[in-house]
Amino acid sequence: MTEQAEANRPGVGALLRSLDEAPPTELVDVCSSWLVRHIGARACVLLLSDYAEASLEAVGRGRGAAGLRSQDLVGSAAGEAYREQHIVAMAVDHPDDVPAAGAVTGGVGGPALVVYLPVSVRSERLGVLAITLPGADLDPDVAQVLEDVARVLGHVLTGARRYTDRFEMLRRRRELGLAAEIQWELLPSLAFELPDFSIAGTVEPAYEIGGDNFDYAISAHRLTVGVSDAAGHGLRAALLASLSCTAMRNARRANCTIVEQARAANGHLVEQFPGSDFVTGLLLDLDVDTGVGTILNAGHPPPLLVRDGAVSELVLAAGYPLGLMTPVEYPLHPIRLQPDDRLLLFTDGITEAHRPGHREFGYRRLAALLAEHRHLPPAELVRRITHAVTESCHGELNDDATAVCLDWHPSSPADPV
Repeated sequence: MTEQAEANRPGVGALLRSLDEAPPTELVDVCSSWLVRHIGARACVLLLSDYAEASLEAVGRGRGAAGLRSQDLVGSAAGEAYREQHIVAMAVDHPDDVPAAGAVTGGVGGPALVVYLPVSVRSERLGVLAITLPGADLDPDVAQVLEDVARVLGHVLTGARRYTDRFEMLRRRRELGLAAEIQWELLPSLAFELPDFSIAGTVEPAYEIGGDNFDYAISAHRLTVGVSDAAGHGLRAALLASLSCTAMRNARRANCTIVEQARAANGHLVEQFPGSDFVTGLLLDLDVDTGVGTILNAGHPPPLLVRDGAVSELVLAAGYPLGLMTPVEYPLHPIRLQPDDRLLLFTDGITEAHRPGHREFGYRRLAALLAEHRHLPPAELVRRITHAVTESCHGELNDDATAVCLDWHPSSPADPV
């Protein structure tokens, strides 16, 4: 972009202030009005991913949202923008015929360009912004402004989750069970990345989660990742998972080691749920500068490692699950990642998924998926895995299925240790 073009490029500071002052019901309308005023847009529609990442649901009201319907994540231009995380532009003669284009404002007709932009925060995918522009070509300067708008909207939507239910309700294609509601409130951002690593996770069935959970936290030089599976199903499993996750977070935020975090969760579970209830889990503590860390295994399936295209299982002796007895010793297992390594942590709902009378999904099929999709970013990889598992069961999972993918790609070579 030339200096003159940069000087003439509309800033999004005023848009951010307007969005900050607007009620949650008008965020998309504020965005649309700004785009009409500064870019000459004809319509603007926000499409949010549903909980299962199967469709994109339209948000908006008034003329820009007229006649809209949800878009499939696979087989649509909006879905491509979401999955691939890049701009997709379609030249159309009649924008009204494009489901996600919205009604043309002001009765203006003629050729138009529908531009789909991913709406994300860091690498967490929220949805797609569909903007209808006059003409048939996308000017590079305009494209940069649209990307800025989509980025601002992503951060505003993330903040809006704290004070409104509007967007969470719109993401639901059907009623969310109480156990699933508890579990969704526990989950961190579904994806995050920095120059040294990328991480993403997902849980299925999205609308009926019971006992599966994952969590992570990044500090200046360390990353802590955990995945857990509470015994049983439904509300009791969700309560077990909630107590376990919250206890470990509480200990982590008190600067406790992962061994101390596991001990804290174990002690609280034994106290509050005496008997045979338990939670299995894996905890990873990693120095993101060097790739050196430790893993704690509390009765959980070991992770898979993808290195130089080959998939292998990490050999980790399983300790006692959390919540069965106290005191319990939790041994640590060393790990050292190499640049571009990928770790997949998961629950047994992935490998043991099956239809009655049929074979389980299994480690071999999971490893084949990892090898086949080794070039996909973590967020899209875990979506592909859980959808493959769900499809293998014809949509009827017999247990929660959770996958968390961690890529380590250091920005500078690690020093020898």
